[in-house]
Amino acid sequence: MEIPIKNKLAKKELFKIKRMKEVIKTTDPHGHKDYLEIIYLEQGAGFHQIDFNRFVVKPHSLYLVMPGQIHSWELTEIPKGFVAMIQKDFLLDQPLYNTLFQTFPLSLPSGFDLEAAKETFSDIFRNIELEYTRGLSNHEAVIQTYLLLLFNLLKREIRDHQAVPYPALLKDFFDLLQADFRAHHETAFYADQLHITPKTLNTACKKFLGKTAGAVVNEKLTAEAKKLLLYSHRNLTELAFELGFSDASHFNKFFKRQTGVLPGIYRKGIS
Repeated sequence: MEIPIKNKLAKKELFKIKRMKEVIKTTDPHGHKDYLEIIYLEQGAGFHQIDFNRFVVKPHSLYLVMPGQIHSWELTEIPKGFVAMIQKDFLLDQPLYNTLFQTFPLSLPSGFDLEAAKETFSDIFRNIELEYTRGLSNHEAVIQTYLLLLFNLLKREIRDHQAVPYPALLKDFFDLLQADFRAHHETAFYADQLHITPKTLNTACKKFLGKTAGAVVNEKLTAEAKKLLLYSHRNLTELAFELGFSDASHFNKFFKRQTGVLPGIYRKGIS
């Protein structure tokens, strides 16, 4: 995919917060370079696409755009709110570090409706902005404290306990999967790299994820396939090879088994 990667942080800048530009706009799909972007809108309307998820924009919505994710805007009303950008190292020694920067599986949803808690979240962002602009002594530590409060409150909004931290074995599995999912689709490969048996890996996945290791691999492949079908103009044969399938037929069968539709039909439905 030839998707532009934007970097709105200066060299060695670990954190930044600014007001959302108050213009009605439609943006092309793009990603961000190695930082987490938090967008909190107090006003606005339209749509916000993050990977293959399409969110309706409404007041008091919060969005998390992780490193590696792709997003775009179709705004129909002037937005008002905040955009915070956080490099990993800004929260390096903080309790939520591993949770926040785990890109697969996502530990937190990409979108939140915070209408019921709007005063609390608006106050947090205003306080962060004030600390950032004033730049008084120890302001970075104060901002970090506000961010930890923010994410702990977001965890409260989650109903299915997605933010539960995973054991080291699964984190290592996720890292391997992120690096090798295109070339290796078999549980045995990842178990071998982790120096454990496939049974042990499956047991850990079932305990903490409620699914087998093979299902996790398939979930990663499916998510990347959906992203490619949405953002890439390559044909199905090219996409199949990119994802490690021997031909388009195998890719078609896999995608239909995972989603219920053929990839060509999925692409038409989201185009």
